[in-house]
Amino acid sequence: MRRLAAVLPLFLVAGSLAEVRRYSVNTNPWTYVCDSTNSSIGGHFVGARCIKTENAEGSTAIGLNECKMTCGEFGVVWPQPLAMQKSNEVVRFIPQDVRFTSITGGDAVVNMVNKFSEIFQEYLLMKSSDYKYYKVDPFNTKPFISDTKIEISVAVTDEDVSLTSNVDESYKLEIMSSDKSKRDLFKVKVTAQTYYGARHALETLSQMIGYDDLSDTLMIYKSATVTDAPSFPHRGVLLDTSRNFMSVDVIKQVISGMSYDKLNVFHWHITDSHSFPFYSQNIPELSLYGAYSPKKVYTPQNIKDIVDYARVRGVRVLPEFDAPAHAGNGWQYAEKKGLGKLAVCVNQEPWQKYCVEPPCGQLNPVNDNLYPELGKLYSDFYDLFQTDQFHMGGDEVNLNCWNTSAEIRAYLNENGQTGTEEELLKLWNDFQFRAAEEVYKAWGSRPPLIMWTSRLTEKGEVEKYLSKEDYIIQIWTGGEDSVISELINKGYRVIFSNHDAWYLDCGYSSWVGEGNNWCSPYKGWQLAYDNNPRQIYRDQGGSPDKEDLILGGEAAMWSEQVDGAAVMHKLWPRLSALAERLWSDPTHTWKQAEIRMVSHREDLVARGISADALQPLWCNQNEGLCYVSKA
Repeated sequence: MRRLAAVLPLFLVAGSLAEVRRYSVNTNPWTYVCDSTNSSIGGHFVGARCIKTENAEGSTAIGLNECKMTCGEFGVVWPQPLAMQKSNEVVRFIPQDVRFTSITGGDAVVNMVNKFSEIFQEYLLMKSSDYKYYKVDPFNTKPFISDTKIEISVAVTDEDVSLTSNVDESYKLEIMSSDKSKRDLFKVKVTAQTYYGARHALETLSQMIGYDDLSDTLMIYKSATVTDAPSFPHRGVLLDTSRNFMSVDVIKQVISGMSYDKLNVFHWHITDSHSFPFYSQNIPELSLYGAYSPKKVYTPQNIKDIVDYARVRGVRVLPEFDAPAHAGNGWQYAEKKGLGKLAVCVNQEPWQKYCVEPPCGQLNPVNDNLYPELGKLYSDFYDLFQTDQFHMGGDEVNLNCWNTSAEIRAYLNENGQTGTEEELLKLWNDFQFRAAEEVYKAWGSRPPLIMWTSRLTEKGEVEKYLSKEDYIIQIWTGGEDSVISELINKGYRVIFSNHDAWYLDCGYSSWVGEGNNWCSPYKGWQLAYDNNPRQIYRDQGGSPDKEDLILGGEAAMWSEQVDGAAVMHKLWPRLSALAERLWSDPTHTWKQAEIRMVSHREDLVARGISADALQPLWCNQNEGLCYVSKA
């Protein structure tokens, strides 16, 4: 009989007793050896790699996963940590041998770590190729006698579990043998300033544990030390759920995938002119008029559930209410309530004259009834999301929409104006000032406000409209746009989402005609990996002492051509490439990361993420041999 170590209370439902035929480690004809000569193949630097070779008769075979773990500086850990030392030996165990023995840091921290420990235990089960069902242990019927014990301790300094934009995410992780008298006892020590650093440490630990398909067991390093912290504080993805609705379950799956890559900002573009699925407790008519259907609505309980789900996984939910453009359906309720038109150009045709894509709609800045309604809406956002930042959108305002609307034309005439670009920009600026004041009232403070690059942020313009103390600018123009360096040089904090690398909805057919969509071609993981915000700024003559103004970046998944059925494989594994860029900011290019990336994609799939395949499986088993020779 095998002996099982003490475990957390969550274990487990018994698995199937079905007999499965397996290869013996001593009869497998293949083995893997590590080539650490850091050689070049086809003119490309490859680094350490595992080579498949025929196993000598009578020798114990080394499986591919064991070789990947022990070959190379970082094994298969993704994103690459700041510093990692590890032994080249592993010890085998099964999930029941793992337990959390000590958690310190205050009640709130202990509660969060306990929640994540259950997620961590599920990670271990997912590593088996036989894993099928939640909390059903695929190792429960395996003929493996384990004498190994792995004890995990977690020590957190800060008792506050608030997830803010400047939270400390650093950590230290150590794996060590207990002492010589207890050869099979291994201790894992996690230390961090905050819970979120500790969570990241446990994420790293889960990737320092591999599955050995030859012995059908798990493996962990006999000793290792990782010291780690992110290079950028803002690492995220934008998901648009207005153009196509996505279920709560799909959103949670996206957040889970983000946590695997240590991404920490889920930027939720929750409304647009197409639909208004956000249920406002203060203005319920918005979703009544604007949702695609009563079932395609995010209730307050849905949102609280998503925020809590994300927080335990180290992900902050950042809501965006895009305005004054991208606001149409839903706002029709106002006239029946005697508020006048709060939005103009709603569903107006021909749409090309009034907006960038159908359907049109922009808020009416000259209707004084708009601003108290915005205040009610912002109060809902604050109550549900409890975030220390707020995204106000602010892009793609169509001045012609305002200039041809009866209410706004009347306002201009009354004020002796003709509707020049300068006058309409002032109108936009007045809207932004009044809307921001409503945000400040709702928050009871002055949270940093985020806005997209727009006509207000063009060269020589931004300081006339937006204060660098109040606003963070999210860059969606191309990486060669000189406005990038101008914004940073003027002291504005920025978030990169340059469309020529990090717009992941690009490269598909047009949805309003023939040909490809506007931002084609497709952005491969290699391009996403090499998109380096600091280097972009440096290439524009940027000053090193201003690089801290680059907060990080986000990939964007606008949903004109994606919904919950396809979003996961359109995001991953390309999102993992962005994650390593923003966590590690490596000095090398994608080529040096390719072997780990291909392996990481396999790990994502094992965890239920429907990540696109990058190469034939043969390439994963024959590292470095899928290349094009350099001329």
